[in-house]
Amino acid sequence: MLSDRQGFDRRWFASRLEAVYLPRDDAEAVTQVGEAVSRYGHDVKVASGRHGYENFTYNDTTKAIVDMSSMNRVGWDERRGGYFVEAGCENWSVYRSLLNGFNRTLPAGSCYSVGAGGHITGGGYGLLSRLHGLTVDHLSAVDIVTWNAASNCAELHHVSATSASSDEQDLFWALQGAGCGNFGVILRYYFDELPEAPEFASIYTLSWDWTSIDSSSFADLLAAYAEFVSDMPETEFSLLKLTHVSSGQLGMIVQAVSPPGTSRLDHVTEVERRYTDARSRFAAVADHAPLRTPLGGHPGWAAVPVGNESVQHVTYLEALQTLNGSGPNQFGKYKSAYMNKAFPPDQVAAIYRWLNTTPKGVLESDMSQSLLQVDSYGGAVNRVAPSATAVPQRDAIMKLQYQTYWLNASGPGQGCQAPYDAQAAAHLAWINDFYREVYAEYGGTPDPANDPSGTVAGAYFNYPDSVLGTHDTGDVGDALWLYFLDNFRNNPRNLVAVKRRWDQANVFRHAQSLPVE
Repeated sequence: MLSDRQGFDRRWFASRLEAVYLPRDDAEAVTQVGEAVSRYGHDVKVASGRHGYENFTYNDTTKAIVDMSSMNRVGWDERRGGYFVEAGCENWSVYRSLLNGFNRTLPAGSCYSVGAGGHITGGGYGLLSRLHGLTVDHLSAVDIVTWNAASNCAELHHVSATSASSDEQDLFWALQGAGCGNFGVILRYYFDELPEAPEFASIYTLSWDWTSIDSSSFADLLAAYAEFVSDMPETEFSLLKLTHVSSGQLGMIVQAVSPPGTSRLDHVTEVERRYTDARSRFAAVADHAPLRTPLGGHPGWAAVPVGNESVQHVTYLEALQTLNGSGPNQFGKYKSAYMNKAFPPDQVAAIYRWLNTTPKGVLESDMSQSLLQVDSYGGAVNRVAPSATAVPQRDAIMKLQYQTYWLNASGPGQGCQAPYDAQAAAHLAWINDFYREVYAEYGGTPDPANDPSGTVAGAYFNYPDSVLGTHDTGDVGDALWLYFLDNFRNNPRNLVAVKRRWDQANVFRHAQSLPVE
């Protein structure tokens, strides 16, 4: 079926797909992974929610997909003494099950249909991460099917930081941020403890008309935002949507949740005070304007009601519903960066210029969903050592996601063909040139090795970007360095060594997978 070949990004299509495996339990997973690898070798890929920013799963070489969507339970494991989330779950089912069954939650992403299988092992962060850290910071064990090249068979392993084998301990460490398509097929995640779900949540938006923003006030806005995220309590999370000028407006969304034991009155009073302060702080930069259309990007398709200029006080479940960000399946391209400090002047100037640039051959209206989203970061994330998990960026205060979207009438797998290829090329050139200019001082990427000021800190593995380097172009190490820094090769416990131990035959690979040497 065409639907089996299409990823949740219309750019990606598996034209040569021959088989889809749907394991329902551990035994079937071991059997089916064994059958798939024996027959198709490294042309086997794994899918959970089908989201993917590059074509690592859905591409022209993919012959078989292990689709984990039938393993989608969430609950309490009496034998293990912990909560579990199976790899086929999507964010929404995880949140609903944990909240309704246990009054617990995960500091994970907001896009409802993102699969747990890739999201968690890639690091995982969301609107509670300033309060509770990354998703992997709560992980206590993983069930994974690996491939034993010596015996030519699939094997199930339960790995944790307390595994009897140091090799399994190392694998568990690697799965805390670098597991996507690198070591095997993840079946299940375990969490000994999880945070209590907040009782109350509040959401507000500040928005500004692009007509009121010039280069000077734009610089002031970015400076004010960096101060704002540095000062905010850990119960808050914000997203600054620096949208293309064609959208007409740019804006900021803030979610605030109640600390444990806080009454609704106390929560509302404090959030209203913070909202008033925020309005005053940013009004000094530019006059506020009612939001006329929803702010795009991930998350934000639903955002807050258009025209709303007050705080929405809701339950935590309603906040999850409101800030869902999956949106429709379109064509898209993404890039990322971590920031340890505020934006320097050259970056501000480049961002302003590209948000006011429309590529040739594209109508300005076609850029209305293109943006740079700046997420608040830090808080509990920064209280974990860079080498404690595979995710090393533990000093960042902001996390950036460059995004551009487009849509046309092409059928599945036809988006890169004429006449649609010109539209795709224009969007890709815009976002790649935008990114390259912002980080020109460091060689065109947010490379901390080229940044004596300590401002930038690499990129996010769960927002993969093939332009940073691939195996085919011979520079995959450049990309993997940006994702994992010293955890890639340099530290005594490093990802290349773990890959070599657990996948010597390099069965689980893609354009940016870890090398065995």
